[in-house]
Amino acid sequence: MVELITVYSPTKIPFITYEALDEYATSVVADFAPQRLKEPAPHDVFGFIRDYLGLNVVYYKLPHEKQVIGFTAFHGGVIHVVNERTSLIETAPVSGGTVIIDKSLTEERNVRRLRFTATHEGSHWLLHRKAFENDNPSGNIGAFNIRHLAAKTGTADYSRSKLEKTDKDRTERQADFLAAAILIPRPALRIAYCDFFHDICEKPRALVRGADPKDEYKAKRLTGYIANVFNVSNRAALIRLEKLNAIVSQGAGDIR
Repeated sequence: MVELITVYSPTKIPFITYEALDEYATSVVADFAPQRLKEPAPHDVFGFIRDYLGLNVVYYKLPHEKQVIGFTAFHGGVIHVVNERTSLIETAPVSGGTVIIDKSLTEERNVRRLRFTATHEGSHWLLHRKAFENDNPSGNIGAFNIRHLAAKTGTADYSRSKLEKTDKDRTERQADFLAAAILIPRPALRIAYCDFFHDICEKPRALVRGADPKDEYKAKRLTGYIANVFNVSNRAALIRLEKLNAIVSQGAGDIR
């Protein structure tokens, strides 16, 4: 497993640019499945989680009032789950190094959300183990004041938010970014991006929204094309394309 080399805040959150996170994602994919950098295709999410990161994956029905769809347990402890027979909330033990995912994501219609959530949780393991160490003197950044848990909610869009008011915001945004960069690594995205333009007999370029209806249409087609190639949601594909300036709101430039 490729270790992250960076500096950390006093609370042991990585001080790292998103450009550096992108490069780190490429090095992780190169270590786990180097062909994925040259051949655009879906990432083996659960091989990555289990075999590369060495994490267990378990599924529970999670309490919906907290809007949580996934956890990473850094240490042994308990979580709150819904008893599927009685519909009552109860506790369940978890061991350290466990990814917990809401059972609703196992439905076929949620497969792409499942893939992102699992990779997001794996990204916490790559990025935030120091922050969740038992001897971290900075205090508790765990979910719901449970020190050993990082949580993924289904409501906050950390990929687009520019606000990082708390350490939790920072860790969630970093995990979202890294997950997207692992699922859609930059070298493979560049190849798929060029393939799209080859298929429509155009030279690769940035697509500018708000300037030309034809570009709007092509931006939607490109987003769907990338989502299908990498088996991710359209939203994840669009955010990744925006981050790398393949789709822009104004101005133009080549994909980075």
